[in-house]
Amino acid sequence: MTEGAGNGAGAASGARTWQARWAGYAACAWALAFAAVHLYWGLGGTVGLPPGLSLIDNTPLFVIDLVAIPLCLAAAALALALVRPWGGRFPRWLLLGAAWGAAALFVVHSLPTVIDAATLALGRRTQDLTAEARFSLFLYEPWFLVGGVLFGAAAWHHMRESRG
Repeated sequence: MTEGAGNGAGAASGARTWQARWAGYAACAWALAFAAVHLYWGLGGTVGLPPGLSLIDNTPLFVIDLVAIPLCLAAAALALALVRPWGGRFPRWLLLGAAWGAAALFVVHSLPTVIDAATLALGRRTQDLTAEARFSLFLYEPWFLVGGVLFGAAAWHHMRESRG
């Protein structure tokens, strides 16, 4: 292995703690589930969407789904690369940069809505929510937050275990 090209001695041997494996596999499962949901919606499914919403009839959302599917699959591969021996083929900095970047993107994406949900739960906001707003507030955006936490945990464990 060349200097700086791999993930360090711990990663080269394939030795990972159960916490690192759990975080990587959970992040992978999160990304695959998200890809499956986007595929389902892109094919015309409506379960999980606000009443009356179909992506087939909404071109911008349909395009977002088409873009989201390969991005979710790439995120799943990234999560696996953090915990599988074949991930050692990639530079450590590349894997960590991508994983921390994904974690930050998911958290930043969800943070305003999660804060909004907290103000609603604390009674600081009383306006009625549309079906789309409830969908976003209580289902879709928290899913992004979960992904951010999982990718952050996977990145953190990889960072700790790939030093060397």
